[in-house]
Amino acid sequence: MKLDSGSSRTPFLIRSEDMDADEFGALFTRMFGPLYSGLPRPERKVAIAGVYGRHDGLSFRRLSFRGDFTTAMPDQDDEITFVFPTAGKIVFNQASETVGVPTVGLAIEKSSVRSASFVDGHAQHGISVRRALFARRLSTLLGKPVVHKMRFQPVVDLKVEAFQGIKALIGMATGSEFDLLIKSSALMPARLQEMLVDAVLENWPHNYSEALRRPGPMIAPRHVRRAVEYIQAHPEALISGTELAELTNVSLRALQEGFRRFMGSSIVAYQRQVRLERAHAALLEDSPQSIRDISLGLGFSNLGRFCQYFQSAYGVSPADLRKGRA
Repeated sequence: MKLDSGSSRTPFLIRSEDMDADEFGALFTRMFGPLYSGLPRPERKVAIAGVYGRHDGLSFRRLSFRGDFTTAMPDQDDEITFVFPTAGKIVFNQASETVGVPTVGLAIEKSSVRSASFVDGHAQHGISVRRALFARRLSTLLGKPVVHKMRFQPVVDLKVEAFQGIKALIGMATGSEFDLLIKSSALMPARLQEMLVDAVLENWPHNYSEALRRPGPMIAPRHVRRAVEYIQAHPEALISGTELAELTNVSLRALQEGFRRFMGSSIVAYQRQVRLERAHAALLEDSPQSIRDISLGLGFSNLGRFCQYFQSAYGVSPADLRKGRA
């Protein structure tokens, strides 16, 4: 057995050639906290080999398991895990079974998983990312808040080159050569985090993929522009789609289709986007108003709901943004 806990700066990596599950779990808890410590132990003896790394809302791994076992999953309802099997198979027990094998990659919402089974000498490259990281990076890349929950395609064909590229990046991060970079740069973990998040956002299909690829806004027709101008000028006004359609002298259906085609969202989603942008700007400018007053002034009647929308859109709470913790 060989163990390397990573950089002398901060605990970052676990390396193991043949560590049993109890030893691996004890070391994990010591380095990263009791995330898995409350789960039942495997009934059979299990040996773990490979590398596991964790940094600020993201983990990555290149692991193999000797011995089949089934385990419950920790309660992390805001984390998505991406699995690239290289041997055997992995089975996630959700509403139905989802199976990953060396030609089939998986994107799994951890909140939906009851248990996971590792079968036939399973081995994998993998990455798990907190949803807030995706929201924060996506809002930066798009230049606007993320108003819909991100949904990744659950099953992909790993023969596609783009997925092999993500797998290769994980291989680089878990390779022994990477230790030299970790030890020479305190910024490398954060840079690696951004590279992995960007690689997934750009290559794994999701409901914002088209928006990321869109070259730029098309010139919208007059009725859409008028509606957009009204929403921008009156972000606090809770005007309905029907009222906007009357204001712009078109049918509701025509206005809805215009927003979908030229703005890339529904009317309601665009209204929320504008209100969140104004709230974000006010918080960055250190407005003397309280968070409650800012939210009420922009038409959010429920402070808790506003904070949820803001956290989902920007990956940071209004309070933490105001305190400079983004």
